[in-house]
Amino acid sequence: MTEERDENRVDLYKDLIFRAIFGDNSVKNVLKYLLNAVLEQAELPLIAELELGNTFKLPTFYGGKSSIMDIHAIDETGRHFDIEMQVQPEKYFGERLFYYGAGMYGSGLEQGKGYSKLPKIVCVAFINFPLSDQKPDVWFDKWQMCSTLGTGLGTDKMTNIFIRLPRVANNELSPPDTYRGQLAYWVKILSSYSNLTDEEKLELIKSTKGFDELEQRIKYYFGTEEGKKVFFAQRELDSWAEDIRESSYEEEHKARCEAERQRDEERRRREEEQRLYRERQKKLFVSIFNGRFGADAVLPENWAEDRSSDELDALTIKISECDNLQEALAALEK
Repeated sequence: MTEERDENRVDLYKDLIFRAIFGDNSVKNVLKYLLNAVLEQAELPLIAELELGNTFKLPTFYGGKSSIMDIHAIDETGRHFDIEMQVQPEKYFGERLFYYGAGMYGSGLEQGKGYSKLPKIVCVAFINFPLSDQKPDVWFDKWQMCSTLGTGLGTDKMTNIFIRLPRVANNELSPPDTYRGQLAYWVKILSSYSNLTDEEKLELIKSTKGFDELEQRIKYYFGTEEGKKVFFAQRELDSWAEDIRESSYEEEHKARCEAERQRDEERRRREEEQRLYRERQKKLFVSIFNGRFGADAVLPENWAEDRSSDELDALTIKISECDNLQEALAALEK
């Protein structure tokens, strides 16, 4: 009995199960609640109505690459959503998400319409691995195109959102206060649905919009022949993925994280050394200043602010050559 339960675990963080459960019009409201939880955290407008779209996109030129999204949805304002569940680390997953978004963006303009009518695209990815260029402690990220010169120019036409899910197998927990509002509940549901107790589910029904409908969908769907086929396909995929779990990408990422950690430690060490050296320079300066002009001589407020270590060294030498307090104070003003 235990073995059967393990085989039929409803792990919503696995892509085939996620797509089968959420990618159906009968539960589009559940998907809406999930997306609104993400949009609320990302400080983007919420969805009032949602319809599912075609997940398959043909290339627009000969030899181009086609794409199959996990879930494609369109809201009442015309925004297009690509929702992806990606458990296996993928080296260029960020680029892949941009590719999917660009495909929707480029094909979303009706013939004869101006470019101002291009739709807004939001790609939402649930992942349980840091992206290749992210630090390991990044759990939520939003990417948009904007100026790198501080002009404030850019566009919100394309947005990528990444939500890290805790790795259940490693007993990983997301840091407290990482997610707020409804997203905190949904992250728990997506990452550990199979481990929820009956009491926890009752609490989630009270606190989480759409969870009751989700429960009904799961109980019905996996009793059907289609649902059983999805379970079988997911087990086959899991078996294949197990063989490559410790992939070269994982090792490369661990090495990058370790190198980043060492660089951060070295930077902090240098900064601390510089801070201590500067404090010694300031004390030496005060000692020489008071030695020449008396303990009652008052330095100007913030006299050392914005002065580099080299400037403090030069100032110490200059003060030692001043004949009186007025000359010393004049030197400090320069």
